[in-house]
This record gives sequence, structure tokens and C-alpha cells, in this order.
Amino acid sequence: MNCSAQEIYTLLHHYEHILVTAHVSPDGDALGSVLALWHWLKAEGKDAVMVIDDDIDDRYNFLDGLSAICRPDQVKTDASWLTVVLDATGLGRIGKTADLVCGKVLNLDHHISNEHFAQWEYFKPDYAATGEILTYLFDQWHITWSPAIADALYTAIATDCGFFKFNNTTGHTLRMAAVLVDNGAQPDVISDHLDARSLNKLRALSKVLDQLELFADGRISCLSYTPELLAVIGEHTGIYIDYARRIKGAEVAFTVKYIGPTETRVSLRSKGVDVNAIAASFGGGGHVRAAGCTLDKPLDEAKALIVKEIEKRL
Repeated sequence: MNCSAQEIYTLLHHYEHILVTAHVSPDGDALGSVLALWHWLKAEGKDAVMVIDDDIDDRYNFLDGLSAICRPDQVKTDASWLTVVLDATGLGRIGKTADLVCGKVLNLDHHISNEHFAQWEYFKPDYAATGEILTYLFDQWHITWSPAIADALYTAIATDCGFFKFNNTTGHTLRMAAVLVDNGAQPDVISDHLDARSLNKLRALSKVLDQLELFADGRISCLSYTPELLAVIGEHTGIYIDYARRIKGAEVAFTVKYIGPTETRVSLRSKGVDVNAIAASFGGGGHVRAAGCTLDKPLDEAKALIVKEIEKRL
């Protein structure tokens, strides 16, 4: 059931025990949204627990409350718990956290590929980020803002719209960002933290750029995370796709990441092509300009399949 803002407020106050989670490979939107909702629920006196089934990139360590995020094996729930799934299209996107879903589910999401799996949902595909959804809800509810909530939600919005450079940035996106700044968010501090790189990571960039390839006369760019490259740069690879996006003439950029001998994770970005449709053809999804999927194929075979599918749509 698609709920109103007031219905969600009432629902969250009805439950005492609330599990807050988001998708695996959490990005800034997922983490910022989880943290913001958790901070507010704790302030409202709720027994709220954050669970994410994945490691978290250390560039988000500046966010207040990050150390309180648990792994699924650290938490026990029962049917009295409400699970709030943020920034995820279905239970299949939250990994082993799905095993903790014993009761009802509320989903807040902005992906057009949403599976509408929850008993209650607040679905806004025209919003740039789930953080934009929460900012709107909090503004409607006239919450007592804290710097921790404002910074978390500004991080969520800014990272999901390329710091207001991507075409998912709307007037509403900017107005919600203004609400956050007015209530204590620090854009300069957040930007400084997210832009900072260790010397080792900067040196590793040259190895990342060596993996860039072009297809279809330069209209497709690809970055491959081989096991050898991952051994150098680590598992957190989300920041590098921007280099593939920036290549002049590239209309679609994608990455292929080695997960196992027959498992490859794919991320796609586009300047015009509907990459959600491409990802959906492989069982994934996301947005028109940003999407992802996982193929049960070796890395090179997955790469070839993705290139072939993109070429059909150029």
C-alpha cells in the first residue's frame, strides 16, 4: 500500500522495535538514509537497530553513528518488529538481512525498478535519492533536527545526484538540500571528507585507469575490476565509474566487478540510453541513467554480454 506522509509517521510510532536496513554495497544514499532514520527513531524513544549485510567504505566514517551499524548475525528479531527497507527495490537486495524480516515491512525508495514487495511503501521515482524522500518526510513532520541527521541526509542526496550535477537533480532536490543546510548540514565539510583519498588510493588510480576500455567506436566505456585490481584497490569501487563516464564521446559507461569465478557485478551509467532496461534484461534494475545487475558469468563473458546489449540500444 502506498502511504501518505502522515500514515508513515503514525506507522513508525506504532512499533517499538524497528529494524532499519538498506541494500548491499551501500552507497552514500543508503548509508545516509539509514543513519538519519535511526537517529530520529532513537530520539523518538524507539528500539531501533541498523543492519547492513556488507562492509562499509571508510570514506563515510565521518558520519555520526556509523559504528552502530550491525551485521545480520549480530541481531535477533521476531514478528513484533517492523523492518524499514531504505533505497532498495526488493528483499533480494538486502542480502542476509532478509533472514531477519519476521514481521511487516515498510519500504522507502526511488528506483523505477521497485518490486513493490512491502506491506507499506512510500515510492517516489521522481526524487533523486531516498535521502530526498526522508528530508521531505521529516520536513512535513516538523521534526527536531540535529546536525547528525542533516549531515547524513545531505550526504545521501548529494552523492546520488553527483553533487547536483546529474540530470536527476530537480528544483525539489535543491529545495530539500536547502532545508538540510538551514538545519545544520555542512556541505563543505561533507565534500572535504568524501573527496579525501589516502596516498595508497591515489597511487592505485593509475592501475584503475589502465583497465579502461572503449567499444562501439568510443560510445561505450568499460572499467574492469579484475581480482588482481581488487587486491590493490580493495572492495569499495563505487567512486571509479565516474572516470569511465567522463570519457569524451562515451554515451554509456559500465563497470564489471569480479565476485567469483562465475559471478560478476555490473554497474551502468548513461547520458541518454535507458540503462535500467539493460540491467532489467539481466535481472537487475535501478534508474534510467544509473542501474546495475549481477550475472552468473565469468567477468570477460559478462562484459561481452553487456556490450552487446548496450550496442542494441545505441
